[in-house]
Amino acid sequence: MIRLLNLLAVAGLVASAIYAYSIKYDTLYQGGQVSKLQTALHKERQAIAVLRAEWQLLTRPDRLQAAVDKHLALEPIGTSHLARLSDLPARPERGDEIGRLLAATATPKDKGAIEPRTTGAITRTVTTTRTPTTASR
Repeated sequence: MIRLLNLLAVAGLVASAIYAYSIKYDTLYQGGQVSKLQTALHKERQAIAVLRAEWQLLTRPDRLQAAVDKHLALEPIGTSHLARLSDLPARPERGDEIGRLLAATATPKDKGAIEPRTTGAITRTVTTTRTPTTASR
């Protein structure tokens, strides 16, 4: 019985040693991966810094002005380019859109009712007169 316990103890010791070494090598592998990622991150940050410097170089106002003068035929804005308020067309009257929608969806008994009005709506009164017709034979 004591030999069986000794063998189980030795087997447990070997299993725990194997587990400890696997944890150690996995930790070393993960540390290497972190190092690689940090190196890649550092390279990307350097590339971003270079791109920002190039962007600042390309967007200098003196360089842009030279490119505009060379490639675009622009002229300064004068008073002849500006419009007056009176030159604009008159704004079309919108009226009461919601009232028209309500009147269109009214039931037949409500159709004779007065169209609803809102503030600012213009009301128009239409008067019709009937002329009597005479039958002459």
